[in-house]
Amino acid sequence: MKLFIISILIFCSGCTYAQDRWISNIELDLVFPNKKHYLYFDGRKNYDVELKDHGFLLKSFGVHGDYNYLLFKKLSIGVLGGFQTLSDPDYVMLKLGGILRYYFVDPNNVYVYLQDAHNFTLDKDKFKSGNNFRLGLGFPFLKRDRFNLNANIFFEQNYFKLDGTKPLLGYANEDPTRLSVKSYGISFGVKF
Repeated sequence: MKLFIISILIFCSGCTYAQDRWISNIELDLVFPNKKHYLYFDGRKNYDVELKDHGFLLKSFGVHGDYNYLLFKKLSIGVLGGFQTLSDPDYVMLKLGGILRYYFVDPNNVYVYLQDAHNFTLDKDKFKSGNNFRLGLGFPFLKRDRFNLNANIFFEQNYFKLDGTKPLLGYANEDPTRLSVKSYGISFGVKF
């Protein structure tokens, strides 16, 4: 009985300690595509074309949230989910993946992060699937007891598989293969 009570006390103190190790974030992303490379096949050979953007630079925005566990004092790992759009071509996607953060001082200060997510399409005629990779730097600009307001700058790359989708350029015999979009962006969020 004594061993059972000691085990319960250890478990409860461990659970109380673990509650302080969970971190949640919600962010709004503003993404500015820099380079778009489109690969297609015309029946004879592959073409790699750089697509040009016209007009306003903001061609993508998104919202995502992540839930992280603080592994060590300065390192957390977590899952993320979200929604992102891209115009020209007009893509809408859901994102599901993981995130790794390194805090330079503690979880309430400057950090770098690496995120990798799978892009799920909402329209299979536009793209089949894809991947999102992001490397960023974040910092709080307003700290409160229960939350922080953060800003991030980042580089991201989206990769889209286009096999069997509608052609982007409209050429005869154009068989889309893939689209790669390299972007820079800023995001603003709340850390709980």
